[in-house]
Formats: sequence, C-alpha cells, structure tokens
Amino acid sequence: MNNFNPLIAGTAIVASIVITQPVLAKSAKEVAKIAIPTTVQINNTLSPGDSGSGVIIAKQGNTYTVLTANHVVKNSNSEYVIRTAKGKDHAVTGVQNLAGNKGSLDLAIVKFESNEEYFIAPVTNSDEASIGSGIYISGYPIPAGNAKEREYAFTNGQVINIRPGNAEGYTMRYDAVTRRGMSGGPVFDVSGRVVGIHGQGDTVGTVKTESGQGTEEVKTGLNSAIPINTFMAMASQAGVDKSNLKVDNNAPANQDAQKVSQKEVNGWFDNVVKEIVEDVLQQTIKTIWPF
Repeated sequence: MNNFNPLIAGTAIVASIVITQPVLAKSAKEVAKIAIPTTVQINNTLSPGDSGSGVIIAKQGNTYTVLTANHVVKNSNSEYVIRTAKGKDHAVTGVQNLAGNKGSLDLAIVKFESNEEYFIAPVTNSDEASIGSGIYISGYPIPAGNAKEREYAFTNGQVINIRPGNAEGYTMRYDAVTRRGMSGGPVFDVSGRVVGIHGQGDTVGTVKTESGQGTEEVKTGLNSAIPINTFMAMASQAGVDKSNLKVDNNAPANQDAQKVSQKEVNGWFDNVVKEIVEDVLQQTIKTIWPF
C-alpha cells in the first residue's frame, strides 16, 4: 500500500529533501569540559615512567571501560591504577589486548569498578577527520624532574595526513604538542567527540630537565593516532556492547582548533573538577534531604 499523497495543485509533486546539518563546533574550553572528566591516568605501579592515559568510553552497571594504547598496559607483571580527574584511584580489574588477528594493533581496553559517577566520552565517525581537520589531544604527561603529580594537558592540532596500512594502526597523522605519558589518551574533533587514540610522537633525541635530575624527550610535533573507527569495527568482537557507547555520527564542523595555552588549561581543569565535586555534593544533599 502506497501511503504517499502527492500535492493536487496542478500536476506537480513536491519532494522533501532532508539535509543533515554538521554539528556545531565548540570552543576549546567547551571541548576541554568534555575531555577533562573523561580522560584518565593509567598509572603503572611497577614502572611509573611507562604510565599513560586513556578515555572512558562505556559503562555497564558499576563497571567502566577505558580505551587506551596497548603499549601502555602491556606489562602483565605490573599492576595498573586508574586515576580520574576527581583524583580518585581505582584498581584496574581487567586488561584486554585488541591486537587483532595479526597482533599488530596497538589498542587495548581496561576496566575498573566504581560507585562513583563518571562521564562517558562521545565517539564519532573518524573518517570525517580528514586532512586539515582541527583536533585536540587530551592526556597526562609523565612529570619531569622531581615533580610527582601528573599535570593534565590539552593541546590543539590539525590532521596533516592519513596513511592507510601504517604499522600498529597509526594511520592518522597530525601536528600538536604532546609529551610522554599522553599515549593512550583521546584525540577529539572540534565538536568534542573522540576520533582517535593518541599513541605515537616523533622524537629527535633527549635533553636534560631544568632540575638536572633526568632527561626528557625532544618531540618534533608530529604525532599519530589510531582512528576510533578501527576500534568500532571490532568493539562487539571485544565484548563491548555498542549500546553502552555514546555515538554521535553527525558530520563535524569545518573549523580549525583554537590555540590553547597550558595556563588556560590549568584554569579550565580546576574549574571543571570544582563543578564535578559540587554536582556530586548536590546529589548527596538531595539524597539526604529529598525535599
């Protein structure tokens, strides 16, 4: 049965065309408000210098799933601890290598359990992150010198190349300031959705830290990520229920990422964490005094 009713005015039939508008770009600060609560530290208790970052992508019950680079969690002899933006530590309860059939994909998922409420990062079609697309990289660098705490970093960049078939799945190339310890952290588009997992940064050697207590890698600013579509293609096989993911496949805005400074990022981080804590306090108050 044909339910389509043509217009009767003359013999003309008017067809409607649905146009999907690209999702609006967000400011760097707005993207950071998504990145900060969803990006986590993955701390290696046996070898702190090999610690990395990750991003919360799913929740089922009290179990959270974090996507990261496999080289961050490859040491089966070490214990790993997730530290969230709230400053809460959670023991990793499971590590799953997503190397694939050829064993060459540098992805892994780790799980932790918590009664705390944590945000889930939205993901999108990474094929839309083409050459020239603006991006932001989120993660926790390894502290230099005598510093003990890992300071959050959020940097801007631009996709400069796509190299299908690159080793370990690192087909997305971009320019951005990154540091050791940010491996496994998310790459966001300008609309605040994850398009990749950062894991490689070209280096040209090392220099002594300002304190003289160690050395630091000198990076060229050229980096690589594994597109999120690579993970999405194997999510079900890896036991990740896609209904627990936050997927937004609307076309991205065509806009450069805004330049950000570490001073700005530090302020954003403090404000976001404060907002998270205040929200938790408000929920606690509502539980105690529901009226």
